[in-house]
Amino acid sequence: MARSTLGLWRAPAQYAPAIAAAEQRYNIPAGILERLLYQECRWRNDIITGRLKSPAGAVGIAQFMPATARELGIDPLNTDQAIDGAGRYLSGLYRRFGNWTEALAAYNWGQGNVQRKGLGAAPTETRNYWTQILGDVNATMGSAWA
Repeated sequence: MARSTLGLWRAPAQYAPAIAAAEQRYNIPAGILERLLYQECRWRNDIITGRLKSPAGAVGIAQFMPATARELGIDPLNTDQAIDGAGRYLSGLYRRFGNWTEALAAYNWGQGNVQRKGLGAAPTETRNYWTQILGDVNATMGSAWA
């Protein structure tokens, strides 16, 4: 398995098969969903199990808001469902925006914000979100996704 510069973002063995399957099922370039999930939970058990929620109320490995999880028909604390749901959701964002930068920004900041305000108005957290994910994936996988 390839390693990032720090070797931190690659999924633990118990999640790797589900992530790879979702990336393939939803035509997501290798590593993007895996790196997104690392950004969301840092593979921390307290986040993945829902013991720790985000300040906004997002839970689980993919940090779904309850309303988004309901829309997707998943239990955000069931890692297999959440990983598949994150892949399906990210793939839909890619189809809507046509590029990984905006798809990732929409996952983090909301698709309405990206649509109405554009990337130029994105907060620092969102700018860091997409640049860190794509930077690590591109460096590790030898690709140039944007």
